[in-house]
Amino acid sequence: MRFDYDVIVVGAGHAGCEAAAAAAKIGASVLLITTDMNRVAQLSCNPAVGGIAKGQIVREIDALGGQTGIVADLTAIQFRMLNRSKGPAVWSPRAQVDRTKYIDTWRQILDSIPNLEMYQDTVSELIIDGADNGNPRVRGVRTVMNIEFFAKTVVLTNGTFLNGKMHFGEHKAEGGRIAEPASYGLSEQLAGLGFRVGRMKTGTPARIDGRTIDMALVETQSGDDRVIEKRVEKSADAPCVCLKKDVVIERDPHKFSYLPEVERTLVPRDCYIVHTNPEAHSLLRENLSRSPMYNGDIQSIGPRYCPSIETKIVTFADKDSHQLFLEPEGETTEEFYINGFSSSMPPEVQYEALRMIPALENLHFYRPGYAIEYDFFDPTQLRATLETRPVDSLFFAGQINGTTGYEEAAGQGLVAGVNAAHKVLGREPLVLSRDEAYIGVLIDDLITKGVDEPYRMFTSRAEYRILLRQDDADVRLTPIGYRLGLASQRRYGLMVRKTQLRDELIDWCSRRLVKGTPEINGALQKLGTAPLSASVKVIDLLKRPQINFRILAGIFPPLRKRIDAIDDARKEEIVESAEILIKYEGYIRREREVADKMRRLENVHIPDGFDFNSINSLSTEARQKLSAHRPETIGQASRISGVSPADVSVLLLLLGR
Repeated sequence: MRFDYDVIVVGAGHAGCEAAAAAAKIGASVLLITTDMNRVAQLSCNPAVGGIAKGQIVREIDALGGQTGIVADLTAIQFRMLNRSKGPAVWSPRAQVDRTKYIDTWRQILDSIPNLEMYQDTVSELIIDGADNGNPRVRGVRTVMNIEFFAKTVVLTNGTFLNGKMHFGEHKAEGGRIAEPASYGLSEQLAGLGFRVGRMKTGTPARIDGRTIDMALVETQSGDDRVIEKRVEKSADAPCVCLKKDVVIERDPHKFSYLPEVERTLVPRDCYIVHTNPEAHSLLRENLSRSPMYNGDIQSIGPRYCPSIETKIVTFADKDSHQLFLEPEGETTEEFYINGFSSSMPPEVQYEALRMIPALENLHFYRPGYAIEYDFFDPTQLRATLETRPVDSLFFAGQINGTTGYEEAAGQGLVAGVNAAHKVLGREPLVLSRDEAYIGVLIDDLITKGVDEPYRMFTSRAEYRILLRQDDADVRLTPIGYRLGLASQRRYGLMVRKTQLRDELIDWCSRRLVKGTPEINGALQKLGTAPLSASVKVIDLLKRPQINFRILAGIFPPLRKRIDAIDDARKEEIVESAEILIKYEGYIRREREVADKMRRLENVHIPDGFDFNSINSLSTEARQKLSAHRPETIGQASRISGVSPADVSVLLLLLGR
């Protein structure tokens, strides 16, 4: 047993697991402290990973050498590529996952990493002393069992546990998650050290018994994997044992991880859609006074984009119906999650309102929904590395920074873990720019703009989203992960090979001509596009909106032969990547040019301790905002609300640029 480490990570949620794994893989000695070692990477709310913009973050984590994408693929029970009807810049992978297997798989990964040890306890206090620059410095942690662990850096990923309070209608209970105690002491200590602390609120729906759903009255929502044949016979004496299981599945080629050996193997399950109705809304309205959201018990900030059912019926009073998704919690379980019915109403009100939906008339609760309040810290107090400004060597990641979502937490955790290890090992910090990754957009938004509600990533937050597509995260980030020591030589080689095969296919298309034969022209006219009056290059035909590789290969055999010659298991991924680059080449080039111009501002660094208040040429608001936020570069300064282009010009002049 050791008590001295390079990095201590507090909390084993999605941020903590990625932080600990990253720091250990880089070469630091790591201790991961959690209140329950059987609930690492717990999916506290819905059993799903990815979604709009969130799926891009998961692919970026995987490209860098993180673990979330691998675990999601291995435990997926439904996979969908969202936004396929739109451009590839906003295509977003999403998976329903098996909640129990997700935890077990993460635990296996953590147990397999050298330099990473775990301990079950609750941290109640940081060990702090002075530093050379006058700032306090963290030296370790003290637990509720009064055990001290020391480290050169500490990463806090406390989730919703700091002074957590749960609301079930009029009933309140202390806790960070149902059946798990809250964490006390840290918030008060950090506030005493100068941190600005606030309260946020989130909520979760009820969990129900799927056997009490009338499946004849629901709408089925299937994933992209197609089950062709499925036959299961169970033992009468041991119902959990399958005597015979024949399943034939046609898998969609998309997934989260870029590693070809990581595949979805679990049997897919459907989700289901039902709708609320006026009767349910009437009951909920009659009981609004019993909702902590509306009787004054909850004063903290909640997520505007993921409202509770009581907020929906108030905000959208003209609507008499809201869509609900019934999502299975695992491959074999009968437990279902009711997506869209988050609530802090009394359990009996939730139960009666849901029973008014015909498909749920015979509903059985496993547990009711509830709201939870917890402490967070103003993220403008962080550096771009996620190290805190008030205390040296202390890093924050996840909901402690005012974010929400497993994916946002995991992305922060990876960056915080890398930078905590790098500080110990004397290496350059990892800072991802806004044109490199959604993770870069996320962190930059937090440290320059702060939060006034739980932060969730959307594609609209990224001004360079054509450059940040889910299909090319490996090309963007695997070289960085390889340089850090997170991505292996093999993973890097796979990325290089994929890029080579993609570019060779594009080059072939730019050289090969297609003649306007009667057969080809007839096919083009049927597709609603103009026939060929002269030979054109394959690449020019592919730029037509009616044409793609699959269609053109069906009417132009040389292209089919060229695609078939790609000797790689990732053939579909390579062809799709080539098609996106061909069709959107002009947009990508223009966005790259804009990003390169803006990046120049990121390279102009502002000295530590720069006295903004002494610059009379700056507006009063700019002086106040810059002094409060302490941006590290002109680029960061330009994104702070209240700092005008004229203020940026003044700063550039003063810094000799």
